Amino acid sequence: MFDQVHRLAAARRRVQRQARGLTAEQIGAGLVAARGWERQSGRDEHAGLGAGWEVEEWERIAALVASGGPGAVYDVALDAQAQAWLAEWEQQLQAGRRARQQRPARPVPPVPPPDRVQVKVVVPGEAGRRLEALAEGLGWSAERVLAVLAEHVRVDGDGLVHVPPVPVTPAPPGMESHREQPPAVYRERPRFGREDYGDSYGGPALDW
Repeated sequence: MFDQVHRLAAARRRVQRQARGLTAEQIGAGLVAARGWERQSGRDEHAGLGAGWEVEEWERIAALVASGGPGAVYDVALDAQAQAWLAEWEQQLQAGRRARQQRPARPVPPVPPPDRVQVKVVVPGEAGRRLEALAEGLGWSAERVLAVLAEHVRVDGDGLVHVPPVPVTPAPPGMESHREQPPAVYRERPRFGREDYGDSYGGPALDW
């Protein structure tokens, strides 16, 4: 509904700008052109509605100027109806601005701090081998062992980081870490077929 009111006001203002300073004869020519556009736009509901509004405004302005006598021209500042429409439109705009300003701001929910940090650590050399051996002996993954150690990390006031002795219990039965087995690779021999192996051909050989 508001969009239609806005389009109507825009159509009226557009005609008023075009008719500014025109005589009755010139306004009559503008009215003829607007009626022609209305006939051409009649098939389009959206365009036809705007064209009809412009014809109505041309007709109103033509009658207004004709009532002013010979030599009269259109002046929107002296058009009482146009000024009333303009004041009404300004009131609607101001009311819309006030409504938007008074509308309470949508609260922004606080972002909770993350309770988990995911990191990827590469432990090289002898330390990595000891970690892997320890994890395998306990039935956990190396990542799980590091996670347990990280939960007990302490930082002293002088910036030194240390981990106190931490017991890491073996994994319960059924929860041991399983290494992912590499997928089986099926490879066909470059040449196969009865024409190559004769009657001894038993189908393609698969390398498991």
